[in-house]
Amino acid sequence: MKKAKRLIALAIALLTAASLFASCNDDTDDPSTAQSDVPSQSNVSTVEESSESEVSVGPLDHLEDKNLDKDVYFLVNTQTDISNGYRSLEICPNEDDLKYAYMNEYVIERNRMIEEKLGVRIREIRTTNMMNDIRNAVNVGSQEFQIVCPWMTDAGPLVASGCFYDLYEFNDIIKFDAPYWDNGANESLSVNGKLYFTTGDFSLLSMDVTHCMVFNRDMIAENGLENPYDLVYEGKWTIDKMMEMAHAVTAESDGEPGLSYKDNIGLHVNSNFSNSFFISAGERFIQKDKDDMPYLAIYNSRSAEVVDKITSVFQSADSIHIESYNDQAQRDGFTNCYWAARDALANKRALFVAISLSDIINLSNTYDCNFGLLVTPKFNEDQEDYSSYISVIYASCCAIPTCNEDPETAALVLEALNATSTETTKKHYYQRVLKAQKLKDEEGEEMLDFIFNNRVYDLGAIYNWGGLRDFFTTICVDGTDMFTSKYEANEEAIKSAMNDTLSFAS
Repeated sequence: MKKAKRLIALAIALLTAASLFASCNDDTDDPSTAQSDVPSQSNVSTVEESSESEVSVGPLDHLEDKNLDKDVYFLVNTQTDISNGYRSLEICPNEDDLKYAYMNEYVIERNRMIEEKLGVRIREIRTTNMMNDIRNAVNVGSQEFQIVCPWMTDAGPLVASGCFYDLYEFNDIIKFDAPYWDNGANESLSVNGKLYFTTGDFSLLSMDVTHCMVFNRDMIAENGLENPYDLVYEGKWTIDKMMEMAHAVTAESDGEPGLSYKDNIGLHVNSNFSNSFFISAGERFIQKDKDDMPYLAIYNSRSAEVVDKITSVFQSADSIHIESYNDQAQRDGFTNCYWAARDALANKRALFVAISLSDIINLSNTYDCNFGLLVTPKFNEDQEDYSSYISVIYASCCAIPTCNEDPETAALVLEALNATSTETTKKHYYQRVLKAQKLKDEEGEEMLDFIFNNRVYDLGAIYNWGGLRDFFTTICVDGTDMFTSKYEANEEAIKSAMNDTLSFAS
């Protein structure tokens, strides 16, 4: 019976993947509602019937040929810390970034298409001080750059400062319902019917920072444990099941008293994953009402149960908090604790490791290890859907600064950028790199589709009203606060900060 169920689930996943790439979009669901990625039969038929006619349509055929003869400058993030893998690789080719050098030819191809269609020249300015650069430009009316691509966590505070146009003002230019725009992000990130920043197929970093898990397939087999893929497809991949399996492998193995990262540990988990567990449990920091207005949703009777469960994960002897051994890992020769965690997985000293998708590239490039990919577990089997948290700290978005005196051209370039990214940069990042080269098994490829189809953007994490994004650290990770008392102590500050933003958006 299990086998039959799994075969049905695999067939559905393959149909989903087919419809996903036929429509050139892997973000069709609204993450705010955490819907399943399983399509109806009528939707599958529609995609199959329409795909043939869509093949002959170029990505920019809906736009008029123009000869604008303009340089369009994007302000993008760079990083001075080489150990931090998150930097813009999305607008112009970057010869200095060897990790993503393979993307340069596709970036060049995409930009050439846009430049030939519109008669523009795509340029970028790299900065390590994005927020100040945008604020200063708006204050003095600078025309140095026309489009900005900040981290979402930087974009949020800039909204309340009046730094961005409402992108919906340009909906005659930008086709927001097109599949190359992240429709789930549009719905999640809007406030009072206004959209100040969003993302789409151009943003490879938003893919990079999606939370998930990896597991060692050899340890599963050697310990006689259940196949995690079967558990996902059968709706049984839960926090309790994860910890049950983690307990089965945890043991001292380094010859030193006490458990450490050098021993066999069932789960290596970083502090930011407390948010991921909360979102994957079906809870949210912020929800929105029928008028598209956010309201605080973090505290309720069910969320209290969820937080207790997450706390038990971080306090368990079968898990280890990754950042807690950073100093020791560096003394042992690792770049940081995250590299040490990947080493533990590769050498069969960790069954599960919490990661972002960008870590897959480092893991696969560095180790010849038999690993699998998993969506973050649900709270319990009664929960219908899985959800994948986007760690928005390094998720890139796009916005048009209010100092730009020609926002219509910027809107046109953004529309062209996303429309041409689907079959160039995104296709080769998603299919060729993550799927064809890096993932070790077909089930992992299907799991990647599943993860992307259930991603969640949470306004509370993005705007960080009243410190919401770090709310769970002292509760779940450090175990020093109680959920109810911390919520009551911070509720008014959170609502006040949220109202400050909403007063501008209204």
